[in-house]
Amino acid sequence: MQPIKTAYILTPIEFAGAESVSLAFLRHVDRSRIDIRPLTLVRPWEPENRFIRCLEQENYAVSTIPVATRPRTEGRDYLRVLRCYQMVHTFLKKGAFDLVHTHGYFADIVGIPAAKQLNIPTLSTCHGFISNNLKYKFYNLCDRIALRFSTRVIAVSQGIKMNLVNHGVCASQITVIQNAVQDAGDPDTFRRNRQTMRERLGIREEEFLVGYVGRLSEEKGIRHLMKACAMLQDEGVPVKAVIIGEGPQLSELQSLADSNNLKDAVLFAGFQNNIAAWLPALDVFVLPSLTEGTPLSLLEAMSSGIPVVASSVGGVPQVVQTGQNGILVPPGMPSEIHGAVRRLYENGAFRNKLIREARTTVREKYSIKDWVNKVEQEYIRTGGQEN
Repeated sequence: MQPIKTAYILTPIEFAGAESVSLAFLRHVDRSRIDIRPLTLVRPWEPENRFIRCLEQENYAVSTIPVATRPRTEGRDYLRVLRCYQMVHTFLKKGAFDLVHTHGYFADIVGIPAAKQLNIPTLSTCHGFISNNLKYKFYNLCDRIALRFSTRVIAVSQGIKMNLVNHGVCASQITVIQNAVQDAGDPDTFRRNRQTMRERLGIREEEFLVGYVGRLSEEKGIRHLMKACAMLQDEGVPVKAVIIGEGPQLSELQSLADSNNLKDAVLFAGFQNNIAAWLPALDVFVLPSLTEGTPLSLLEAMSSGIPVVASSVGGVPQVVQTGQNGILVPPGMPSEIHGAVRRLYENGAFRNKLIREARTTVREKYSIKDWVNKVEQEYIRTGGQEN
């Protein structure tokens, strides 16, 4: 069987969830079966793109198309979608592709119609929707319309599938494939790395370090985590927090830390290439999101032996069984985060139970090998090479 020649289209503006999922897949896919040609839709005025650099390190030849000709601050580029569509169409036509795989609303909006016009089947991965403002709500509407015309859709959680079905995407088009992670490895090595990283961060052994990894944006609910930390600090709990990631809410969160007397208790670490090196320092990982798919950061923390507290949104309840392998809390409620973290701080035996069960959950249900195989089967199914 000839390799399935695939255009892999996404918009890696920031290195966040969709980029992490894509990078994991592109690192582990069987390239003798699937010949992937990444096409990234980028802002040409921005500095070097981390995602593209990572792909080039994996020996991918990455093509780029500008999503606009200039920053929004210099005026609107009213023809940007049409221009991008034409360039994607040209790229696909010249490439003689067997399949197009799109990720995210902009890739869906330009990639699916271009592929359809060229009679190329499409596979689209839906990682979830952000609905913070009218702009995103409009993009979500356009995305859901585009997804109706995709040959196949991968939803990263059952909740996302139901959202798509409720907005007109045919259920038979959709396959649910939850994300996965590599096993974190030897627990003894992890424990040794804990001391090293905590010393580097200046965290004393008696201090209780709470961590978050992800995009710094409104839908991630980080302000609720910070309010919970303020409550804990007021009660005398020696809590500190490390926030790993970047995004548009950074300045607002820094101001919130100052106003809640958390300036010396919260470290904004920015983007980090090697999250696995940071996780050992944590006593608890908190995912306070208001919306989610199946977050890789949650699975990574569970695999690494970090007790998790997570909002009961999206695909998270399919991963976390509260009181068994983690603690679920209602979204947007700092008091619930506070209570869960305090319980973990006070009960070491409970923490250890969650750690054991979480590792088992990830090892048995979220193996990266099985995940990659499931996605590859969708490539074969959609690319028409089953027969």
